[in-house]
Amino acid sequence: MTTNSERAALERLAVCLARLAAFKPADLAQTDRRRSIFRSGLPHFERTLGLFRQVAHSNLRHLSFDHINLVAEDAERTLAQFRDILSFTGEGVEDPRRAAAAMISAVRDAYPLIYERHSPIINAPADEPKIEPRPRRRVALRIGLATVALAGAVIVGGHYAGFPLYPRYTVLADKVLSALR
Repeated sequence: MTTNSERAALERLAVCLARLAAFKPADLAQTDRRRSIFRSGLPHFERTLGLFRQVAHSNLRHLSFDHINLVAEDAERTLAQFRDILSFTGEGVEDPRRAAAAMISAVRDAYPLIYERHSPIINAPADEPKIEPRPRRRVALRIGLATVALAGAVIVGGHYAGFPLYPRYTVLADKVLSALR
């Protein structure tokens, strides 16, 4: 059972991941503008958003409280970086290109650490339903048929050898033999 703090951390993480999922790399790169200063950051934005989408589609229930907080902090930090990029106008900044390059570098440089922290979550195998093995009916059927054949052979052999084993079985043996002729 999860505690209230674990639930709160999971909720905080879910909100951040949902907000990150709403971002589009092209919007961050501002490709709709003619002279976008964030266009060179497009591959870094795609890679980082892709990583958080993979985290969002992973099973987070098995994580420890500390790991959930770590993932949530990384998501919040990345969310803040992307919000700064979207709200950046270049006004009041001496060199807007240098400031944009620093923002892109911050996203690029944060990725390896984020990936290292979250790769066990992403690469963990999904819980697949276990398939119950089917009972081995063929083996049981073969054993049953072999037993019936052996019993029939003993009865028929005994009848022809002149050993009347059981009168009921001799009648059965006669019927089986007449059917085979």
